[in-house]
Order: sequence, then structure tokens, then C-alpha cells
Amino acid sequence: MKNSILLIVFIFSVKFCFADFDMNSNMRQAYSHIMTLDFELAQKILTQEKISDNRNGVIFLNENYIDFLTILIGEDINYYNQSKSNKNKRLDALKKLNPNSPYYLYSQAEIYIQWAFARVKFKEYLLATYELQKAYKLLKRNNQLYPDFILNKKSLGLLHVLIGSIPETYDWILNIVGVEGGVNKGFSELYGVLTYSENTDEYEIYISEVLFLLSFLEMNMNNDKEAFQLLLNKIENCCLNNNLLVFCAARLSNKIGDNDKTIQILENRNFSKTQYHFYYLDYLYAMSKLYSLEYNDAKDYFLRFIALFKGTNYIKSAYHKLSLISLLQNDFDTMTHYKELVLVNGGLLIDEDKQAENDVLKSKPINLQLLKSRLLFDGGYYKFALENLNNIIFKDIEEDQDFCLEYYYRLARISQKLEDNNVVELFSKVLNLKDESSLYYHPMSAKVLNLKDESSLYYHPMSALQIGVEYEKRGEKDRAVIFYKKTLSYSGFNYENGIKKSAKSAIDRILN
Repeated sequence: MKNSILLIVFIFSVKFCFADFDMNSNMRQAYSHIMTLDFELAQKILTQEKISDNRNGVIFLNENYIDFLTILIGEDINYYNQSKSNKNKRLDALKKLNPNSPYYLYSQAEIYIQWAFARVKFKEYLLATYELQKAYKLLKRNNQLYPDFILNKKSLGLLHVLIGSIPETYDWILNIVGVEGGVNKGFSELYGVLTYSENTDEYEIYISEVLFLLSFLEMNMNNDKEAFQLLLNKIENCCLNNNLLVFCAARLSNKIGDNDKTIQILENRNFSKTQYHFYYLDYLYAMSKLYSLEYNDAKDYFLRFIALFKGTNYIKSAYHKLSLISLLQNDFDTMTHYKELVLVNGGLLIDEDKQAENDVLKSKPINLQLLKSRLLFDGGYYKFALENLNNIIFKDIEEDQDFCLEYYYRLARISQKLEDNNVVELFSKVLNLKDESSLYYHPMSAKVLNLKDESSLYYHPMSALQIGVEYEKRGEKDRAVIFYKKTLSYSGFNYENGIKKSAKSAIDRILN
């Protein structure tokens, strides 16, 4: 009898301890609402849960998800400043709970990771580095204690990919954080979590989050159309009611080169009043309309984005695109007005905004046919882009060095998408148009052209990157690495972060 009583006491004490992290139906429902950006409904459920059990650690983690996604999507500096104090309050609350649960260290690590990403939005890099360090140590320890706890792999995979893609010039970050980065390892972990979630009822709710992470990382680290299509198919099959995944699907379809699908996805997105507004989707829609040369629709949605978005990213880019639309519509006064607005609005954190400001400051002439060819290419309308390029009368651009360089670069990029066998030769031609002293003979005009390299242009590093891509596809990995490394040797050009990240990821993929 005594032993039975002791056994009952033990069972209930264990249940009580692990109840500190109870992913019950309410918490699962709240998390699902958070992933669909329905923060108000999620918070109502969390508030009700607090009344019945204010020691459930999952409450604090879910509340942090709300802050994180609100900051990530909205970029509202006021909300960020008001919410910063929540981090330590939640960590303090979590540290008072049961240390014998796999959620104990994991939930703390997740909060550190989420706030690290939030810091980056507002350029607080030192604090972000510290928080990533704390997160990695907690996850590494938790993985040793609970190697079968699948959520460890989700967060570790994310960190391994991101740290593994840091350029060599920032290796000091690795030393501070103490993370053993590895792009391939990180992707393997994340795809493993996705497979596990798809086949395990208990973890099915994490499919959306893992698809979001994989889509974001694949698009920024790799150039694998098969992976893009795989992820797009999975999102279309499960998650287009979720604007977070609509964002991923729109970006993936654009990467694949199907702008018409991108437009369709964005036009059918969820416009529910209860969901947190994701205004960047308006920017994506405007870009898609611009790629299809539907200038008025593009203009309307760029203006909508600028009017409603409270953040600073993509604002310069939006004004710059409005200036290009005005140019294409021969409205030169409005073009000048939008150029002025580029210089006084928005931030310079992302490559698109940096290029927008650089282009306005340099104020270089724009060839309308080259511009249209670029827009059509970016939308995946490769045959139309080539037709537009072929309509250019070379004698009209041969005296302008920048136009000549762009012409050959556009020709190489379009030919690559149309699977021309001479792709490497075409990109090599761009690389040869490098030094101010270098001369190039153009067979169509029978003239020797003197072409220089402008450091702000990305044609040379991007050409080196694409030669590496082509050699890797052919299985000539040693040659591929040479050109990926050549990509990293350039500096001071537009889209530098993204291009170098792709090269670094490719080198890691081949060598490791």
C-alpha cells in the first residue's frame, strides 16, 4: 500500500513537472494561428491559458513568436522598442520552470534566436551576435541531453546554414559565437525535420515554419530550381491560406521564372482583416506587374506599399522603380521627383535599396530597350527578353561602355536560361570586358571597343558566379570552385551580399 502511494505521488509529480511545458491543444491552436499571422486570436488563447495555468512555458515561447514575426514583417521601430523588455521577462519566467524538460533549454534558445534576427533589422549586430552565441550553446547542450528531440534540429539547422555562409572576412563572428557552421549539414537537418513533421501527427503543426525556413535559406544560399519547385509544390499543397508561406511561394515561383504564377499566387492571397498585414506582398505584386510591363498596376501597388509600410527596407527600391516606370512612360518630371525621394526616404540595409541609391547618385543614362529586356528577364519571359535585346541597333549603344557591358551580360543571362550551349563563353566575354585598358573586338560592328569596369556594377562578379554554376552542373567541380572564389575576389558592387553568399554557399557545398 505504501509503495502504491509512493508510485502515485511520483507519477503526479512527474506530470506536474512536465506540465511546465505543455504543448496542449490550446497551445497548438495558438501556435497555428501565429503561423498564419492571426496574432490577435492567438493572443486571446494565450491569455485564457494563463488564467488556467500561468506556469506553462509554451505560453512565453508563443508570445515571443508574436513579437518576433511582428518585428520581422512590420519593421516598426516603435513596436520594437516597446517589446524589447519582453525578452528578459520571458527568459526569467522560463528559467523558473522544470529544467528536466527538453523544452527548457530549447525555448530559451528560440527566444535568443528570434531576438537576434530582430536586432539585425535595426542594425544591433553586436547584441545579435551575443544572442546567437547564447542560443547555440543552449541548443548544443540540449541536443546532448535529448538527441531525439526533433525541434533541436530545426534551430541548429538554421544556425548551421547561416553561420556556414558567413564570408571569410567575417570569420571573427564564428570565433565569438563558437558555432561550427556547415551549410550542407544545416540543410540536411532542416529537411530531416520537414520529413519527420510530415510523417508524425504530433509535429505536423511545424510544417509551415520549416517550409518557411527552408524556402528562405534555399533562395538565399542556393540556385537549385529542383529544390525551389519541390518546396513550391509542398507549399501549394498545404499552406496558401498562410501569407507567410504565400510570400515564400511568390518568391519561389519568381526564382523558377514563372512570373504569371507569382501574380496568381499574390492575387489569391488571404486578405483577412484579422491577420497581421504583410505589406511586403504589395511590393512583390508591384514587382511582378513591372516584370510583365504592366506599368500602371505596378505603380499603384508601389505607392500602396510606401503609404502603408512602417519599416525602411525596400522603400528606396520602390521609389526607384517608380522613377523607372515614369521614364518608361516618358514622364520625365515625375521621374525626377521620384529620384529625389529615393535619396531622402528609406534605409540602406539591403542590397536593393543600396542599388537604388547608387543608381540615382551616379545618374547614368538608361537605355530603354536594355531596361525592358532586364525586366522581362527578371519575370522569366526569356524569349521576349531576347527578342527585345535583338531589336537593339548596336551602333546606337557601341559608344557607351556601360551599355555595351550590360548588353553582353544580358545576352549571357538570357542564353543561360534558354540553355544555350555557349553560356560559359558568353559569360567569359563579360569577364574579358574588365580593365579600362582592355580592348574588345565586336564582330557585328567591326570595331575595337574600349570597355572599363565600374565597381558598382555586378556584371563581372555575377558572371563569375554563373560560370561556376555552369561548371558545377557539368560535374567539373574544381573549375566551379575557381570561379566561385573569383566571385569572392570582387568588392564594392551592387547586390554584393547576396552574390557572395551564393558563392560561399556553393564552395561549402562542393568542398564539404
